[in-house]
Parts: sequence; structure tokens; C-alpha cells
Amino acid sequence: MSKLTKYQGLIVSTLLLACSSMAALAAPQTGTPADGGLINEQQVLYWLIKRGEVAADASDVEKQAAVDAFVSRGRHTTFKPAAIEVKAEQLRVKRAAQKNTKSAQYAAANNKVLADQDITKTVKVLAVLVDFPDLPHDANQLKAGDSDMYYSSYPAAHYQQLLFSQNGFAGPSNQTLQSAYQYFQAVSGNSFYFTGEVRDWVTADHDAAYYGGNNSNDDDNAVPELVKEAVTKAVVGMTDAELDSYDIEDPFDIDGDGNYDEADGIIDHVMLFHSSIGEEAGGGVLADDAIWSHRFYVDSNTNGYVIPGRGGLKVFGYTVQPIDAAAGVCTHEFGHDLGLPDEYDTTNSGDGSPVGAWSLMSGGSWTGSIAGAQPSGFSPYAKSFLQQKYKGKWVNEQHISLANLTSSGTAVKLNHAVNSDAINQLSIALPAENIAFKAPLTGKYQYYSGQGDMMNNAMSFNVSLPLDTPLALSFQAHWDIEDDYDYVQVLVDSVAIEGNYTSSTNAVYPAVKNFISGKSSNISTAAGLDAWVNMNFDLSAYAGRDVQISVVYKTDEAVGDYGMAIDDIQLINQGSAFYIDGAEADGMATLSGFSRIEDSLPGKARRYIVQLRSHQGVDAGLVYDNYEPGVLLWLENFNQNDNNVSDHSGKSLIGVVDADQNLIGAQRTDVQIRDAAFSLYPQSSYVGDSHLAAESLFDDNRDYSAPLKQQAGMILPELGLTMQITEQASDSSTATLEFALSDSSELPPVSLVAEMKVQASGADVSFNVIVSGGSDYSYAWSFGENNATSSDTAPSYTYSASGDYIVSVLVTDAAGNTVTATDTIRVVIQPLAAFTLNQTDLTVALTNMSKQGFGNLTYLWDFGDSSSSTVENPSHTYNTAGTYTITLVTTDSIGNEVTANQVITVSSPIITATTSTTTTDNGSSGGSLGWLTILMLSLFGFLRKRV
Repeated sequence: MSKLTKYQGLIVSTLLLACSSMAALAAPQTGTPADGGLINEQQVLYWLIKRGEVAADASDVEKQAAVDAFVSRGRHTTFKPAAIEVKAEQLRVKRAAQKNTKSAQYAAANNKVLADQDITKTVKVLAVLVDFPDLPHDANQLKAGDSDMYYSSYPAAHYQQLLFSQNGFAGPSNQTLQSAYQYFQAVSGNSFYFTGEVRDWVTADHDAAYYGGNNSNDDDNAVPELVKEAVTKAVVGMTDAELDSYDIEDPFDIDGDGNYDEADGIIDHVMLFHSSIGEEAGGGVLADDAIWSHRFYVDSNTNGYVIPGRGGLKVFGYTVQPIDAAAGVCTHEFGHDLGLPDEYDTTNSGDGSPVGAWSLMSGGSWTGSIAGAQPSGFSPYAKSFLQQKYKGKWVNEQHISLANLTSSGTAVKLNHAVNSDAINQLSIALPAENIAFKAPLTGKYQYYSGQGDMMNNAMSFNVSLPLDTPLALSFQAHWDIEDDYDYVQVLVDSVAIEGNYTSSTNAVYPAVKNFISGKSSNISTAAGLDAWVNMNFDLSAYAGRDVQISVVYKTDEAVGDYGMAIDDIQLINQGSAFYIDGAEADGMATLSGFSRIEDSLPGKARRYIVQLRSHQGVDAGLVYDNYEPGVLLWLENFNQNDNNVSDHSGKSLIGVVDADQNLIGAQRTDVQIRDAAFSLYPQSSYVGDSHLAAESLFDDNRDYSAPLKQQAGMILPELGLTMQITEQASDSSTATLEFALSDSSELPPVSLVAEMKVQASGADVSFNVIVSGGSDYSYAWSFGENNATSSDTAPSYTYSASGDYIVSVLVTDAAGNTVTATDTIRVVIQPLAAFTLNQTDLTVALTNMSKQGFGNLTYLWDFGDSSSSTVENPSHTYNTAGTYTITLVTTDSIGNEVTANQVITVSSPIITATTSTTTTDNGSSGGSLGWLTILMLSLFGFLRKRV
């Protein structure tokens, strides 16, 4: 099993402990996204002309303007993923890292290699076909020539073959085309099984425009509603056992047990096909009332829609495709279902990212003799993601250490990317590079919130406040925070307080009060280019108390900006500062996700990835886009969150280094990088490209930034690294590469980076820390309770009580460099329900002995006689004697519930009478007469009252 991959650094910057409440409170999004990577401009123009919206003899400029106007919604859509999905992926990767660390240690101790390549994964897809009253599937108004995937009819059997055939399926000209099953088998080295069943056509309740018509935001109106209708109708006639067979995964780990291969009450994968051409390809006769292909969610605010009458089974995630879908759109959208992001520039406002047709998650979904029928392989970023998530044989990677390279060169053999049985990917980790940030307001240091998704970062300090008032907290800050979705709060003893620039109403999270969001530059009093704002908070209500003051930054599942920087913290009493923290001294504040920085941020992982791409296997379709085979060099850079090079040209999450820096006219990026591969062989001819000579040498001292077409270029670090192709098969199935590092190159020092790993089981918590950079480390752990510490590499600690604890580890290397990793962990010791009792006749007094649990405990007593109580230590009197079971249900503040029972027998009190006896010659008869007299007197008194 592999060690922690560089990919994991993108997903997990900190473990989120409190995101579920944000997901529950979030307002649902309206409309649905449009996958801009699926735009087919040629088909859009075809339908614009056919519908008479553009004249066939219009100028090229007029035609392009019409196309741009029609597809504009695919160039501005910004939709967030479901919070539960983002959170689950963060936790899955963190668990995988912990598991990998332990497995690596076990393997080393036992001299074993864990065989990831032997692991297979099977998914089962429920495919649903839906048409509309105004556009039946068997009267779809399509004619030959309307689509490259035109058939005279589209029965369920067609989609069954398109998706799941093991032998391919018949194309429009009866040629054999590749199925989605075959594609995923090929790209995974036969380790991923794409299976399922297609249900027959059902008809929606409304006409097509009801679902696909665009709303005021230019988004489709009601596709999730269509999914709910279609699935509900399609499963009619299926037995519960049949339907349950589509729930074999728990991708969000809903029950929290770390097992992702179990049922979770949600259908795993739903693929919807509708009876129209997709809006991304012109929309057919429906025009912009057609549905745009995408992947999204049903009822994300409740994590899915319950299918009526099916035992609570839900529909949640889905993909939607058009009637004429080819394998490319199906596999691209399912790539999203597997967790992959788009690799094109999702703004669609420029020339495009440097990925093009080299990856399915960009333009590769359209390659082939029939557009989209032969989708290309995945980028190495995507392959590494899938390998880490599912194991198997998605990639067979060899790591090359930059530190071990010399000027004499190191030869490495490489096989083409479609061969998973041999080394088909090379990885070269690069030194991290600090990222420039805004300078502190004063001094050398400032506090910084961090940036990322699903964060709950905090900085805090404890202070004793004087009795005198007024009391105030002040600090300087600047921020750029997504409005309402993300926010900062200042807390005193966990309560958010009002400040001079806090807001009281949050449109997304109504329960959130006294928060900071938006941009500091929008405040009129902001000072300087960085828009510093003087923040003030009244603390007079806390005078004379020992308090904890915290600044907390919470983010949602996407679209985050840089966050907040803080400097010059002061506590002021009657106009004089009695506490000052300018971030200049380490240790003044406890940092959990926040950091103390200068004017730069620590750089994230970067690496070169090398592939050999041919025109074989899943890459056979590249030849139809005139993409040249050869050695493809990629830069993966986790300092970038996306491939939106229209915002940051030359820098992307993943992109190819174009070997041929000669421009091909004014073409877009996908054309410019057709010749990106390094090769020993000259390029084939291409219209507008006069530079066809082979380029077999990569040298990072050269400029690969494409200065005249910057969105097609990559800005690279200059390290003195070269890569020379020395051998290459004529079909590019194999190659030998020589890597060298110039002797004059002095590598920049590798930053000391530490990432904490935590595994908790009740009160017992195990810790580890992954460190890169430096050597010969020493450790100083602080567990956040009772001054408990450790100097072990991987210590364990048993906590005395449930709670949230701030844990830190200071790592020092041999050169004296230090780095601190901090995490907030939640310890949950299950509550224990117990009680004792003291009984007197019909009355029982109960003493509650419950303990542990998280937060405050609540109690529910059932006395077994239809009476109950929520008092901690109740007393109860039974009406009648008998045997009863007393039950105590103890619940903690996060819902953990335990029960204790005791059986008790209660009796009525025994009354002992005191009698007066008169002794006579007749024995005891006088006593009997006395009792009779008393009885008669009592009866007489009763009768008088009645009268």
C-alpha cells in the first residue's frame, strides 16, 4: 500500500469537526449547473441554423456571436458540491493516510509489499430513461444528420449496450463502438467494473420546458424534480431486493465506521437520459428548453429524496445525459460521480486551460471519429486520485528523487499510459515554493486564517479581565470572504459577540449572528492598498471574569477566497491597553488552523508527472483531433485550486508543458497544445502549423510560458532539470528517458512541513505526524489537557473526559528549524447510564450515577407505571403495590444515548393498630365491644354529615 500521496495535500488542509451544522442550515441552491466542458460549438451552430435563428450565409463573426450567446450559461455557472460529499472526502483521505502510515510500518517490519493492484472495485448504476409529453422518445423529431449518434430509435437496449456491454455496441453505421464499461476497464487496468441496468422509458408529468427551461439565473428550472419523478416511476415493478442491489456503497460514510463498501440507504449511482439533444449541443427542437448535461444532487439540504413506498431508500447524486449521448459524455459525467473535478477553465472566458483533449475531464470527452465515441484517457492528476481512492491498477507509477539526480543523468524506461502492467507514469516531487501574501500592518508577523473548503479554523487566548469598565477588544484586519457562505466570528467563551463591523443577519445560515463576511475593501474606513480595518468589540459585560477570546473562520464546501489576516490585537480598559499581541512573539495565542506568518504563505506540493501517450487503447481517439504522440510532461501544482487560467495564466492545478512553443496562429489552447508531447519523431502536418520539427529535450531553463498565448503556457521553476528522450518506439508504446540535474544547480531548501494524523477511539487517541524537509526530528507534543505532554514520535493519550481539545506538536530538525502542527480534536467518551435507589413502601428515591458523554447530559426516566420524569434525581410514589421496571435513558449533547434498567417490587405500608383491652370474667370480649362502639360512633358521625 502506497504512502501518503501528494494528491492528499489538495483535499485535506485541516480536519473539519463542525461542518454538518452548516450543511443543515444552508439554503438550497436553485437551478442546476451546466457542464461547460461538454459544449459542442459545431452542433450548436447546426441547430441555430436549422431552427432559423442564424442565417446559413451569415458571416463567421455573426455565427460565432450567436454560438457564444447560446452557450453563455455554460460559461458562468458556479454551483457548490454537496457539503456531505466534501466532508466525507476529507475524512476518507485522512483515514487513508492514517491507514497507509500504519500499513507501511507493518509492511516494513514484515518485509512485505501490500498489493494495491490486486484490489478491484465494482459499481452498479441505475440508468433511467425519461421523455416528455411534448417530446416522446419514439417521436423525438430527430432526422439523419441531426447528430453523429443518430439512430432511428432509442430503445432501452441501446443504452444497456452503450453503458454496460463487455464487447462494444453497434454505432449509427453499424460500426463497433466502445462502451462505458470497456472504457473504465481499460483506464483502470481491468480493476474497475462499471455495471448496472437500464430501466425502460417513463414519461414526465410536465412538458420539457418545465424542467429544462432556464430560470432568471439562466439555469435549468427543475432537473432534480425530474430525477425524482423519473426514478419513482422507473422502479415500479422492481422488487425490494432488486432495488436494494443498487445500494452497495457508503461513499459518505454516513454511519462513521470507515467502511465505504456497505449499504447507506441511498442509491449509489443514478444516470438519467432524456429524450432531447442536450442544450450543450444546441438543444435540438427544444433549443434552450433542453436540459444541459451535468452532475448534481437531489434535495441536498436533506441529503436526498425518499422514494415513496420503498422502505426509506433515497435518491441523492445523479448525472444527466441527452438522448444521443456517446460514451464520452457518459464517462465524463461519471468521472464527476467518482469525485473528479473539471480540468478545463470553468469560466470559459478565455483560450482554455493547458489540458485540452489530453484528458477525459477536459476536451478528451469529445475525441473520436464520431465526436465523443472514443474518449481519451485521464490526466495523471485524475489517475492518481482514482488510484488513491479505489486502489487497483489505474496507474503504475515510479518516483524519481530530484535530490538523487546528477549531471551525469539517470535513465528510466517508460511505457505508454494505456499499459498498466508496466511503469506508465513517472513522478518527480519539486521543492515547495513560498507564495507571496500581503505584508503585516506593523512588525514582521501577522495572524492568518488559512484558506480552503470546509474549514473550522480558530485562534484563541485566555485572559483575566479587570472589574473596571469600559472594556474593549480591538485588532486590525483585512479580509476577502465569500459572502454569507463563509464567515468569521469573534467569540467570548464560545459566544459570538457584536462588533463595529459585524453583521446580524445571514441569508444562508439564519442561525449565524454577529459575523464578518464579504470584503474589507468595501468598508469606507478601510486603509491602504490591503484595506486594513480597525475592529472593535465591547467586553464590558465580561468584566471581572476569566474568559477565552477566540477568532473562528468557517467555510463551506467551495468558492473560498483568501480569508482574514489579523494584526495588533489589544485589550483596552478605560482607554489604556493592558494586553497587546502584535503576533511578534510565538505562543501568545493558541492556533488551530490559523497560522503566524510574515508576508508569504508556505507553498504546497508540486511535482512533474511524465506520461507516454500513443494512439492506442483509449488514446486512439486523439488522432482525430490531430494530437501528436510522445512524452507528455505535466506540472501538478496544489498551490492552485483549479485550472481557471483566465484568472491566473501560466498557473494551474494540472497542465501540460508544451514542448513546441511556436504558436499555431491565434488558435485556442486546445489547438496550441496538440503538439505538446516531446518526441524523437517529427510532427504530422496540420493546417496553420509550420513548425513540425521534433523536440526531444526538456530544459527548465527554457521559457514554456507561451508569452504570446499565456493561457496555453506554464510558468515553471528553474531548478536545472533536464529530460532527454534517448529511445522511443515508432508507435510510442515505449521510451527511454534520461533525467539530469545541473551540477551548478543549488536546490532551494525544502521547507519543514508537518501534518498531524489523529485516530480516536473513545478516550484513547493515537497521534502521528508526517514531516517533510529536514532530518533527525525531535517532537514536543501537547495534548490540551492537564498539561499532558510527550516527546514520542507517535504517542497515545487517554483523555479523562469528552470535549474539544487543541493538540499541538512542535517538530525540530537537526538544523534547529521548527514547525508546529496543530489540530482541534473531538474526544467522545460514550455516556454511561447507571443509578441507585432507596425504597420505602410505595416510594422510591433515585440517585443518578450517569457519567461521561459529550457536553451536558439529559435524562428520561420511565417508572414502569406509565409515569416518567426528566429530573436528574427524581423521587416517585407508586399508586399500587407490584413489580415494576425502572428505565433510565441518558443522552449527551450530540445524541449518544444509553439505557439502564432495574426491576423493583414495592409494597403497601403495613398498618399496625393500637387497641385498649378491658379484662372481665368473660375473657377478652370487652375488647371486641370497644371496637364495636368505635365503629358505631364513626358510622353515626358519617350519617350526620350526609344529612
